[in-house]
Amino acid sequence: MDGSDGLSTAEVAKRLGITQVSVRQLLDSGQLSVAGRVGRSILVDRASVERLAAAGTRRGRAWTARTAWAALALLSGQNPTWISPSEKSRLRSRLRHLDATAVCSLARHKDHTIRYRATTEALALLNSHLIASGATAMRDESTAETFGMTGGSGIAEGYVMTGDAQALADAFGLVEDPEGNAIIHEVELAEPFAEGRAPVAAVAVDLMGSLATRERSAGQRVIEGLLHV
Repeated sequence: MDGSDGLSTAEVAKRLGITQVSVRQLLDSGQLSVAGRVGRSILVDRASVERLAAAGTRRGRAWTARTAWAALALLSGQNPTWISPSEKSRLRSRLRHLDATAVCSLARHKDHTIRYRATTEALALLNSHLIASGATAMRDESTAETFGMTGGSGIAEGYVMTGDAQALADAFGLVEDPEGNAIIHEVELAEPFAEGRAPVAAVAVDLMGSLATRERSAGQRVIEGLLHV
């Protein structure tokens, strides 16, 4: 990447209202993407900054992937068998006191997300290898009705197991691009996808990471609804 659309860490800190040390921590955690370098200075991808600004930053320790998926499963009306009954009880209690922004922030370690640029032909092939999420999940009529959205064309977004993203990139000629049209979420837990689809709360959280206001609002609305069932 040449960093032509990059921001300095100072500019990012000002945009997000945090310190430059926090910016570097967000880069280390993968929540922000490096666009390139100028000399010894890191440039941060502008799109990743705007996604984080839209979702909101929040201090405090994020859930582990195991806990994040348990929370999303509970919100989706599923039984997270990979945690104990006492853990479920505590998690249910905590969820009662959260809002959508907090859930999105706490669940940020649920996966490792990689963005790619793909050709139109590759997108169609790639979608058949992903468990759909985000806007791509709107291809399912019932999911589209839940979110009050339609579409999902022009992008591919979904889940695979850890290590599969590179294999798909090699197979379909995907090129890493922070603003790409193919979003692959790698996960270590298979249990949340036992029904062959992503939990609705996970789809909502992924929509909240979109730069599109309509998608972000739909994700937030669904999470808020699930929190207050």
